[in-house]
Amino acid sequence: MSRLLVKHLPPTLSLERLRKHFEQKGAPPGTITDIKIAHKPDGTSRRFAFVGFKTDKEATAARDWFDRTFIDSARISVTIAEGAKDAPAPRPNKRRRLTNEDDKPTEPVLNDSVKETIQQTSRLFLRNLAFSCTDDDLLALFRPFGEIAQVHIPLDPVSKQPRGLAYVTFAQPSSALAAYEGLDKKSFQGRLLHILPAVDRKGKPEALDPGNKKMLVKDERKAKRKATAGREFNWSMLYMNSDAVVSSIADRLSIPKADILNPESSNAAVKLALAETHVIQETKSYLESQGVIISSFSSRGRSDTIILVKNIPYGTSADQIRELFEVHGKLSRVVVPPAGTIAVVEFEHAVEASKAFRGVAYRRLGNSVIYLEKGPLGMFQEASEDTERGVATITSGLEPVTISEQETPDSAGEEEVSLSAGSTLFVKNLAFSTTTERLRQVFRNLPDFAFARVQTKPDPKRPAAPGAEASRLSMGYGFVGFKTVEGAKKALKGMQGFTLDGHALHVKFAGRGTEEDESKDKASAKSRTTKMIVKNVPFEATKKDIRELFGAHGQLKSVRLPKRFDARSRGFAFLEFVTRHEAESAYAALRHTHLLGRHLVLEWAEEAEQDLDALRQKAGVGYGGGGALPGRKRKFQIDDGEAEEAD
Repeated sequence: MSRLLVKHLPPTLSLERLRKHFEQKGAPPGTITDIKIAHKPDGTSRRFAFVGFKTDKEATAARDWFDRTFIDSARISVTIAEGAKDAPAPRPNKRRRLTNEDDKPTEPVLNDSVKETIQQTSRLFLRNLAFSCTDDDLLALFRPFGEIAQVHIPLDPVSKQPRGLAYVTFAQPSSALAAYEGLDKKSFQGRLLHILPAVDRKGKPEALDPGNKKMLVKDERKAKRKATAGREFNWSMLYMNSDAVVSSIADRLSIPKADILNPESSNAAVKLALAETHVIQETKSYLESQGVIISSFSSRGRSDTIILVKNIPYGTSADQIRELFEVHGKLSRVVVPPAGTIAVVEFEHAVEASKAFRGVAYRRLGNSVIYLEKGPLGMFQEASEDTERGVATITSGLEPVTISEQETPDSAGEEEVSLSAGSTLFVKNLAFSTTTERLRQVFRNLPDFAFARVQTKPDPKRPAAPGAEASRLSMGYGFVGFKTVEGAKKALKGMQGFTLDGHALHVKFAGRGTEEDESKDKASAKSRTTKMIVKNVPFEATKKDIRELFGAHGQLKSVRLPKRFDARSRGFAFLEFVTRHEAESAYAALRHTHLLGRHLVLEWAEEAEQDLDALRQKAGVGYGGGGALPGRKRKFQIDDGEAEEAD
């Protein structure tokens, strides 16, 4: 427990003197969260007090240090306070308090009502929390009782500081009831935790309608969709309004939108897809220049302070986005690319971000409806010092450890950089003792350095205890990101073969922004094929549309669009480019593009699937060699001309 009971205090001791005694020089370090001296009704001291610390470890160290010490001429006694029952009882010569016997039977009724409320709402209201308490602290405390749906700590509207209150919502009512019975009146971070059942005060949608009239079905759906905003996301990472894309391209080229979307043209959908591709590439470059890690969008973890604003009309400025969200809280940053088709908003506090999400979701801005999505965790790069100093050389008397890829003399410097490569370097052959902090300290002085990360995995031999952080092991490789591609290219030459913790590093481009599985990435890296599979192709698309769309980024050798027996498309296509360079260029440019409202999924084709001999071998006997198929009957001619059947 983190709450101490201090007895035998001097009668005239004040809170300031008691705090100074526990914070004196030489005492064990600790954060005092609460100090309270008990007083009689007439204001005189009862000569005992409670002192709360942030953690149980700090409270135990303070108890061992201050027990049997002196304040003035009084020797104090310090013990661990388990709860409210540890307070000294009144002296025997005092009269007992009068109790109303009629009130005794009402106590179980109150308990029944409390349990009924908790079973209905699954929410708990917490009081008397330390002002330094965070969402993570509450999650660690309540997670052993069951799955937690939400933790909400209200902030003071003026000071933006916690008010010592919180709401915890569980996924199951039984978990909330168990947490109430197990933690009520218990010590937490030096304070006596007081838990009450929380009532869900959100009114029905009909109550929101003025005049107490019943809402229409359309309004009910709108209210329900707005209430459930943020619980799930159904849009692409870089989803953009088609009208905004066309307006952006038309404004830059100083041409009317009708020239791009000409109804008499047979390739209007292809023109729109190419325009979207150009805007997406420009948006990705701009976001990376502003410190956004594009590869973080593939992670499932979502941030509580970052919001992606999508489907906004063309021409929306950062000031308009700021005015739209600033009324809900203080903003850390607002990023709007030059195309003006998407925006990123970051709040300082998660409570204000949640409030803004509910308030702005599905609102109308101009002629569009705003779509909101929570941004991924680790979306922004950590701040770094931009210096021109090089990497400090670390010498060692032992020969550095190398891998087989480093033994070839032409492995570094002469390999052609893939067009899908960005500003992130993939670092192999890391020592298992090298940590993320160690990797960051070594390479943080490189020009345009952005971040460094060592890939880890859970330790199977040390499973995590409930509520504790799991132990992790290094996987022997990591990533180093830079703000510009030029900075990454310069660092590639300097980091190649660099000795870190006794291991010679092997560095290459990581291919920023890839969202496929690692197995597919490894297969595509080893393969040098020029053939590509395009999935999720619209059924209305023709071979001409596919050729015009991909032919704008490279010369095509063949295009094949399989069809059903009724001449309809089967939803995928096979492409073959003349060179690998052109295939990679098309892959990098069109992997986020939409055609007729469908997101095209691009994958590299395996060489074995396109090899004719492999296909013949897969087909089995009876193909080309004239051999009999197993289980089939064939006819043959005999001398008298009669036809007979034989097995």
